[in-house]
Amino acid sequence: MTAIQRAFVASVVLGLAACGSSDPLGGAAGGVPGGTACQNDFTPERVAAGENCDPNLNRTLFCPLVPGSDFVRSRSEVIPCDGVEISTHPAAGGGLESDYIAIRPTAGGAPSAVYLNLHYLGGNVAFHGNLTRMTELAKARNVVVLLPQAPAGVGLIDPPGDTLPPVGGSSLSRWPTQQSQPVEEFLQFLDGVVEDGRNRFSARGAPLYVAGLSNGVPMVYFYACGRADQVDAFMAVAGTQNNESAAICQPNRPIGAVLIHGTLDPIVPYDGIGGLLRTIPQNYADFKMHNQCSGEDRTALFNGAGGDVQFDWAPNCAEGRQVVFASLLGNGHNWPGDDAGALQEMGVPVGLFGAGRNDIDATIQGFDLMRYAAGR
Repeated sequence: MTAIQRAFVASVVLGLAACGSSDPLGGAAGGVPGGTACQNDFTPERVAAGENCDPNLNRTLFCPLVPGSDFVRSRSEVIPCDGVEISTHPAAGGGLESDYIAIRPTAGGAPSAVYLNLHYLGGNVAFHGNLTRMTELAKARNVVVLLPQAPAGVGLIDPPGDTLPPVGGSSLSRWPTQQSQPVEEFLQFLDGVVEDGRNRFSARGAPLYVAGLSNGVPMVYFYACGRADQVDAFMAVAGTQNNESAAICQPNRPIGAVLIHGTLDPIVPYDGIGGLLRTIPQNYADFKMHNQCSGEDRTALFNGAGGDVQFDWAPNCAEGRQVVFASLLGNGHNWPGDDAGALQEMGVPVGLFGAGRNDIDATIQGFDLMRYAAGR
């Protein structure tokens, strides 16, 4: 393999890593036709009850995976899906400007939620939307998805050794990770994205859920801590925060929290980096404290599609919020349930960042967990 080929492979992997009529309850959120309740409303309680919660029963039911033949196209646009509309819009706030991609059902009407999804390090936002299967989520759960591209080169310092820009993205398009960076400006930019999305798609009254992958996770924590009066729940996938940020996090109300992390993640270690990065169990404990949770945690082991997942959750928290922690045993650095099919068809070794098993589905099941954590 030539140096150029190695750079291509490394950059793709870096991008990845740093990277209802059928509803038995009659809801409008969508679900598996004739499926079990767990496919229509995934919760840790259903896991504990032994229901069939196989994530593959939802995966690709609403939209197909991206075929390998569309790999190049997937770097520059969200691949269409029947029943879903995709558009791009400008956004501004805090002196920053960029674009965001909006994905929503074509049926229109009031959405069940607004879902703000923050990309990985240097990520191309269109590919991030394909990777995390946002068209499928929009269709399955009647959600307006907002995918902002992080403004590039705004007082953010490249981490040591970061010399390979991801293919189709920009090494400068990244989210703040520490207080010394322009966090407030980025918070205001995201405010602008959310405000524009709510106004544009008749979503003023919908709950707001915020999710992020890898580099997107510190920004999720900043937003959850600084905008708790706006955020109903957040989800942190394969990412953490530093100790300084955790120490000053003071949400002004309880907020639903979902943490999904592989125990063998080599990029963002599950057990943190002493003095630098928070352990994932510490983040779980932090939000139990913020949410004034009491009583004993509950625990359930889920035999997932690729491996086992240990669920720990605190169901007795203030204002009906809950905190859910999914430890993917033996999993690496990925968005569980991601659409890596195109990469695998091209022979790209996505496993360089540890096991990428689809133990659970961070897309549809992750949304359900945020809805559950929000008390909805």
